[in-house]
Amino acid sequence: MDYQGMINATNEKNSFMLHNGIRLTKMEKDHAVVEADLTRVSRNLYNAVHGGMFLTMADCASGGAARSNGMRYVTISNSFEFFRNTKDDHLLAEAWVKSRGTTICVVEVEIRDTTGKVLCGGTFTMFCVGKQDTLAPD
Repeated sequence: MDYQGMINATNEKNSFMLHNGIRLTKMEKDHAVVEADLTRVSRNLYNAVHGGMFLTMADCASGGAARSNGMRYVTISNSFEFFRNTKDDHLLAEAWVKSRGTTICVVEVEIRDTTGKVLCGGTFTMFCVGKQDTLAPD
């Protein structure tokens, strides 16, 4: 599996991740990491990291872990818990496949700040929609 090629293609062509400042930094069998440098638009009215930013990063990391088998996936459900926020300007979301069937893939994800504290985490259920032969056009 050409994981570096998949990382490069994701970071060049995933408009949603680009828009949110999220990049895929690691992908291997059943595992993926995404990272983001936070800006003002990543934070809410109280200058805390917006819950949507956490959830978006978790979804992107989960998708990366699921796609590590060369297939395409979409999220069909998730359960997510917020534990604490951070003043840090850098976050890391790490995801691991817990169960993989023919069409369903269950992924666990945690998001940490630069001190290593777990800020939030959850479980994502992904549905396989076919072979990952091409990415959508720009």
